[in-house]
Amino acid sequence: MPEFVINPLSKEELSSFIDDRGKEIIRYFLIKSLFSQPEPKIGQSQLPIQIPKEHIEQWFTQALDVSPTGAGSYPIDIYNDRERWGADIKMLSIDVIADGSILPGNSGEASLGQKFKGPGINLDSLFTNGNFEEIKNEWLALYESKFETVKERYPEIEEIYYFFILRPGIQDVNTNFYIAGARINLERLSEVTIDSGRTTVNSVYLNNFIANIYGNTKIYKAKKRLELRLNAKQWDDDDLIIKIKTSFAPRSINLRNLAVNTEFIREEIERALELEIDFSD
Repeated sequence: MPEFVINPLSKEELSSFIDDRGKEIIRYFLIKSLFSQPEPKIGQSQLPIQIPKEHIEQWFTQALDVSPTGAGSYPIDIYNDRERWGADIKMLSIDVIADGSILPGNSGEASLGQKFKGPGINLDSLFTNGNFEEIKNEWLALYESKFETVKERYPEIEEIYYFFILRPGIQDVNTNFYIAGARINLERLSEVTIDSGRTTVNSVYLNNFIANIYGNTKIYKAKKRLELRLNAKQWDDDDLIIKIKTSFAPRSINLRNLAVNTEFIREEIERALELEIDFSD
């Protein structure tokens, strides 16, 4: 397959980052996160799993034994000065069926760059006038400049990656998670073109940023940002992800009808310790 700006890591490459020790640590954090999810009331719709991005970043900081950048909206979240790489961590929601299997279709979006100054100032007028090529060029330049600042701050870094946690949206019975990774090749930015067939007055879709079978990118006028969505099922079909199968099933309960005391909390902790978390390579 030809190179793109975003290129999926193979299962072997991904496993070289997340070894057995790393999986133990992710398992620990996942149990803590699932335990903390609020229970819906009886008759209430199930809630999506929510885990703060800062927590996900810390999962990888600990599991991969790397350093955090500690810079908020900085282009990368972690870096490894021993192996000379940095990575941005993303969490995306995906649609699943009752057994946790991934459904076809796009994931939720991840921001690859957002700007209310510079390219963002005249974005509405550029869309109105149909200046899609200028929109594309300005936002690709913004994307490239983000990572130039990384090289300035961390000159030892030779490779930059994305790590994705794919979480279920509104789940039914079982809750499975997936980990995927991708390598960024900034030299391929010059090959990115406009997808004229999909571009509208609200969004400029791009070709060659990522292989079409694995996802899509667009510049979204309303939010003034470059967005990525993944076709998670294709990543699964091509064996590019690590699956984390859990026995977690949300329990509907009316807490005001119970004594939510120390004993209740102890029983809930015991239930959390019984969760089964299995990694599938």
